[in-house]
Amino acid sequence: MLVASVDTATLTLSCALLDLSARGLRLLCDRTDRAPARPPPGGPAGGHSVRLPGALAELLAAEGRKIPDVEGYAVGLGPGSFTGLRIGLATWKALAYANRRPIAGASSLAAMALGALPEAPAGVLLVPLLDARKGEVYAGFYRTEAGGFTAVAAEAALTPEALAGRLAEIEPRREARLGFGEGLLAYRERLEGAVSPFEAGPRTPSAEMVARLVAGRLVGEPYDASALFALEPHYVRASEAEIKFPHGVPAKKNGA
Repeated sequence: MLVASVDTATLTLSCALLDLSARGLRLLCDRTDRAPARPPPGGPAGGHSVRLPGALAELLAAEGRKIPDVEGYAVGLGPGSFTGLRIGLATWKALAYANRRPIAGASSLAAMALGALPEAPAGVLLVPLLDARKGEVYAGFYRTEAGGFTAVAAEAALTPEALAGRLAEIEPRREARLGFGEGLLAYRERLEGAVSPFEAGPRTPSAEMVARLVAGRLVGEPYDASALFALEPHYVRASEAEIKFPHGVPAKKNGA
């Protein structure tokens, strides 16, 4: 089963093609692109909406495949950039819908935890962190165990200080809290007493890890329109529009 996987939760676009069979999941090829926070003046736009279609096309060409050959889609649901998540999910849902293929999504933070798992000791708390802007990080909380990990608290958008308090409740041993990701890099000084930096952890989510998280929900599954339409980004916090207009945008007065 040919699976196309993507994560667009951050400025880093991760796209991969994998072969899913009874023997497991095998990475065929992947591509990682980092878009600039602000495109250079007069330069080409570098957002995911521009890069994603070409990235998938290049991977398929490298394997001698075409869009109809893709038999399943895996997508990172965030949390992360609202715009980035919408682009990745809308693109993958459109392809799955047009070709009547199964699609499944997974947490982008959980994908980071899975990427860190091979180098992490058993019994520690993996704390993947992404920069949520506005002085906050997106944080996940995953306890390692034999052969895997378990989420021990809901993902959240927190200030570094609030995160420190949350972590003290979950895991009293600072040395057992392993923090990693772009969120740690953005707030390293403010998070110094909250986590132990885990250099082996990934900075951003990987499309390969997203696919590994959802593989069991794709293999042998038929196209399911209801599941496709129900798939939504995991934003964690309210959007700017929801904060400014909690009751909807006010109607314009006559003559306004």
